Amino acid sequence: MALTTKISELPAKGANLETGDLVPIASVDAGSPTGYTTKYVTGSEVLNENALIEFNTQSATYTLTLSDANKMVEINNAAANELIIPLNSVVAFPIGTQILVSQLGTGQTSIGKSFGVNLYSEGNKLKIVGQYGIVSLIKKSTDLWYVAGNLEA
Repeated sequence: MALTTKISELPAKGANLETGDLVPIASVDAGSPTGYTTKYVTGSEVLNENALIEFNTQSATYTLTLSDANKMVEINNAAANELIIPLNSVVAFPIGTQILVSQLGTGQTSIGKSFGVNLYSEGNKLKIVGQYGIVSLIKKSTDLWYVAGNLEA
């Protein structure tokens, strides 16, 4: 049995979509009498309400952990410090992970890396320019990250 309903013909709730709503999607299932099985995503998944930034405040040099994925890591220290990006074999962030880094304290925060990690940064700039400066780290491939934002050499 072929599905003939177009997405544009589905009854839409538009802006009224609630986090608890179930939005039907289909999955091919040869064992089903209709040839597909209905599966659902939640309104929360569609609305991506989990996209709000969570904060992780540290007070010294810090090595990223998997729980930092898609969050902001703040470094609050009066002395120079470093945020270290670990090897994929140690912490396997999914490709496409973004992590924001903020220098919350007066001590300059540098972006560091474990041996084997490569960083793409304009002009090899890896130091946050000053207090409240923000940098974005984006994982491009296994051990390759983009570093962009309020940086200096």
